[in-house]
Amino acid sequence: MTATVHRWMGCLALLIVALAGCRSTQTPPTAVPTALPPTWTPAPTLAPTAVVARTDLVLCSTEPTAASPFYSFQAGADLLALFYEEPVERVGYRWEARLVERVPELGTGDAVTRTAKVSQGTRYADALGVVSLHEDPEPNDLPQLVVTFTLKSDLAWSDGEPITARDAVLGYHLAQSPEATGRWSELAERTARFVAVDDQTLRWEGIPGYLSSDYAGFLFPLQPAHRWQGHALAELLEDRTPPATGPFEITAWETGREVRLAPNPHYAGEAPQLERVIVRFPQLPPEQWSGLLANGTCDVVLPDPILLTSWEPWEQLGQAGEAVVWADVAPNVLRLDVNLAGEASSEAAQTAIQDVAIRKALSACINRELLTEALPGEAVATADGFIPLNHPAHAGTTQPGYDPGRAERLLEGAGWRDEDDDGTREAHDIDGLSDEEPLTLTLHFASEYFIVAAHVASDLEACGIDIGLEPTDVRQLYTPGDASPLFSHQYDLALIGWQAVLPRVCGAWFSDRVPALENDQRGENFSGFTSEAYDTACARALAAVDLDEQAEALQAAQTLLNAELASIFIAWRPFWFAARPDIAGLKPDASAFGTIWNIEEIAIATPTPEG
Repeated sequence: MTATVHRWMGCLALLIVALAGCRSTQTPPTAVPTALPPTWTPAPTLAPTAVVARTDLVLCSTEPTAASPFYSFQAGADLLALFYEEPVERVGYRWEARLVERVPELGTGDAVTRTAKVSQGTRYADALGVVSLHEDPEPNDLPQLVVTFTLKSDLAWSDGEPITARDAVLGYHLAQSPEATGRWSELAERTARFVAVDDQTLRWEGIPGYLSSDYAGFLFPLQPAHRWQGHALAELLEDRTPPATGPFEITAWETGREVRLAPNPHYAGEAPQLERVIVRFPQLPPEQWSGLLANGTCDVVLPDPILLTSWEPWEQLGQAGEAVVWADVAPNVLRLDVNLAGEASSEAAQTAIQDVAIRKALSACINRELLTEALPGEAVATADGFIPLNHPAHAGTTQPGYDPGRAERLLEGAGWRDEDDDGTREAHDIDGLSDEEPLTLTLHFASEYFIVAAHVASDLEACGIDIGLEPTDVRQLYTPGDASPLFSHQYDLALIGWQAVLPRVCGAWFSDRVPALENDQRGENFSGFTSEAYDTACARALAAVDLDEQAEALQAAQTLLNAELASIFIAWRPFWFAARPDIAGLKPDASAFGTIWNIEEIAIATPTPEG
């Protein structure tokens, strides 16, 4: 680590959730690290003797068009989290009861699987959750998931009206609206029935074939039927002061300026510590947002605007002691795909990348730690697979890490040596290749990853591999067709960013997902990796309803993929936001559905030493 990076780390409190060590699948991850390296300075926690400085919190964000569970944009989700509490909330990739008596579980009988007969014309889902109509005249038997939810009694909306099961039924109907987007719209498509059994009890039934370990979160959003029954979603999105179930309620929404929120007098949880929350919508270009934190206009700058800015100004604020950058590992991984199924740029490249020993050498050449230190705004933590480091299924490193000595031994053992000392290895006694043919590989990447690609290329060149950089328009790269080097398999190496939403992500390496003429180049298995054992493990993960069974299957699939290194995982991209140092109680969690998911725990204080 350079002196500059040491100095930078000492001043900027970059809090990364659950980045150290392996975690048992039995233990849910905590929202903040239990131990920090000595160069990191944690943000203050509210000690019992702390002096409360003020009770108004100012969050700054871009202005959402609406704040609704059926409107899936970051700014809207962040505002929604302040006044809408999910009946079952996701924290650390696990589910916690909020407005329900208990989290549904298989062991309690609240969740069951049964066999359903699928007749012609009936909707069903495949292993990846893709919905189709059963066209065969012969019926088919598929598993069907059924989940029962029980709301707590005596719940009330912020306006005092009781919360009942009919509010969730209204949520189900609204999720089917043409305007609805995101997870609830997707769940509605995979729902066979959602009914109220009584005033507190609801039952969700999935379409045959649709199985998910996230079933505990399948209670459709509570929506105030006493106020919205009979209205279309498009109308409801214009209601700027809806009744609330969360710690706060909206008292005013001034378009182009701010939203003001006050404590919800009927909130079912712990009373919030703040007396008022203001969400401001500064009308400024991204490069000026850091100044709003420095001058006290904002206490917290939320992810929607901050991810559009450069990391440097926030680093400078950290060095001055005026900001804390809070980060979590977003489910978005940078990976290096190796072309195993198509035409490489040369015969030497083709020979090299087909050799698993060379792929192991490529992985050992890449200094992931240095990359994350140099580019924390792009690569916040090293990756060893497609399972996020803070996920309960993460099993630790099974992919070769940075080890240039091992890389050199692997390369030389395979016949690639630099005998003319020109910095590039040449073939020596390799079947099918002329001696002294250089080891040159092309690296394709979306233009947005240019700096990351340059780091990767520099590491590979330090190992004696000549790298030709091939920046490619993102639309060309990810659009099926011969023009895409990924879909047509016309590349050597490709650096791409990929959403790692579990367990679905493992399907990206299914043998039948290799783009080819036979499937109109549809599929995302760009490397052409094929393995019957992998397919079986991934299919088990996709079909698992039990979290521990799913974790075991995901780990097995990850181990099989890492053994062949068809994809070399580089780093996790960050989900991050910034706050003034006196904001206590923040717990970044990329698995939650809002940045400030625990607003009732937030306080502004001047910490004092304990005891």
